[in-house]
Amino acid sequence: MSNIIVNTFTQFNLSEHEQLSGTLLGNENKMFIQTQLALIAEQRIALVPDPNNYAAFIQTEAHLKGQMDAYKYLLDCSTASEKAVLEAQTS
Repeated sequence: MSNIIVNTFTQFNLSEHEQLSGTLLGNENKMFIQTQLALIAEQRIALVPDPNNYAAFIQTEAHLKGQMDAYKYLLDCSTASEKAVLEAQTS
């Protein structure tokens, strides 16, 4: 069973099984995350630099990129967990 690790943020010490279960996403979860990723990508593509406030453009672009990276990370974790489960079943 997972244990809470006390620090500035809430963190859990997960077993391998808990980690695997937590990262496996259902089809609806993956579709939702992929849709959010696409919406944010479109926002990022549509950004137009403002020569009078280029710092705001850079900050917004970085924020959107970070969101995209987080969504991609969740999808990548799920893919890796799916592979691990498949390998465990075939061995």
